[in-house]
Amino acid sequence: MPVELYTPVQAKFEASRCLMCSNAPCACDCPAGVDARAFIRKIRFDNLDGAARMLRSCNVLADSCSYICPTGALCGKECSAEGLGRPIDISALQRFVMEHERGSGMIEPLRSNGSGARVAVVGAGPAGLGCAAELAARNHSVTVFERDAYAGGMLKQCIPSFRLPDEVVDFEIEFIKKLGVEFSFNTAVDDPARLISEDFKAVFIATGLDKPRDVEFVGAAMPGVYQALDLLRAAKRGDAVDLGKRAVVIGGGDTALDAARIARHVGCEVLVLYRRTQSEMPAYPEEIDAAWDEGIEFYFRTIVHGVTGGDRVQGVRCVRVRWRDKVPGLPHGYDVDGQEFQIGCDSVIIATGQGPASSFGLRSTPSGMIAVDKSSFATSTPGIFAGGDIAFGGGTAARAVGHGRLAAIAIDEYVRKLG
Repeated sequence: MPVELYTPVQAKFEASRCLMCSNAPCACDCPAGVDARAFIRKIRFDNLDGAARMLRSCNVLADSCSYICPTGALCGKECSAEGLGRPIDISALQRFVMEHERGSGMIEPLRSNGSGARVAVVGAGPAGLGCAAELAARNHSVTVFERDAYAGGMLKQCIPSFRLPDEVVDFEIEFIKKLGVEFSFNTAVDDPARLISEDFKAVFIATGLDKPRDVEFVGAAMPGVYQALDLLRAAKRGDAVDLGKRAVVIGGGDTALDAARIARHVGCEVLVLYRRTQSEMPAYPEEIDAAWDEGIEFYFRTIVHGVTGGDRVQGVRCVRVRWRDKVPGLPHGYDVDGQEFQIGCDSVIIATGQGPASSFGLRSTPSGMIAVDKSSFATSTPGIFAGGDIAFGGGTAARAVGHGRLAAIAIDEYVRKLG
């Protein structure tokens, strides 16, 4: 179902419910640095342009994040208004403000004085865009290198349009271009250090996590078995994918639920298998509720042993498990709870997480992500910085934008010292 937008009357009413707390819980839990109370106050006083400018100054992807950010688990988690009925719908108010901007005309970006240094950004996802926008606002000359033909990363490639309309992302990319950021599309960068030798003063790596994790069950390469990201990319391109009448999705994150809902939207009966309980699913509660509402079924505490079939998937072999109490220093183990059983299906969608495709020869963590200084985002090579999922693991788009913005501040200081 498309996301419904507030009317001006509805937005004004919702904003008027805000208690304007002196120590507002919503003012300190946004990874992109948005002060929800402050922009809601501007809505109350009909200053929508000011609200849009405030949101853009903190989060250059404020409109996109208003559709996909789990505000109920972040800035709205402890909203004081909940004691009077329900928390303020921060994401809906943010969508209203950004819709106003798209309808009335793009706000003029603000710029400050800077050294004008050339800086390269590798990857045009949320972290890369957040960094590029902040650097350009600080008057640096920024080029974003993107291996694909367009900017936006997972926002553009994978998140279904029923969750995030394409025109929202496109508008924000145009805003970033208006700041002066240049894009070099269809350009893969294998060696960031080479960019330093080409007269870029610094490089920010923001390539995200797009390599599916290896799975350990038999039949993972059988026809009819799909990686979730491949399915989501195909759906965004409008390509037809033969999922049959019944699809099984393995995984419990937002990517798994996006894939499940895509399968449901093309007419499949969909069953999600997750190894733990619903309360332990990494997907956000709003996405789980949406999946339930659309008729998607769930099997919890279920582990897949293999895919059955020959020329085509016919089913999956599974066991139910009961997890033991965690013992410090030891892997979290489980006991098999009952006999192995089989679930018939025509396709299997694997959504068990992603890792980095490359650490670019930089010092990395045991999980393969780029190791960085947590305060400066500096890597083991001088002049090269990294942030977002490639350095900190999977997270929200707002967190990635926040990382990019903080990294830009550190890069600004670094290039100023170079002179």
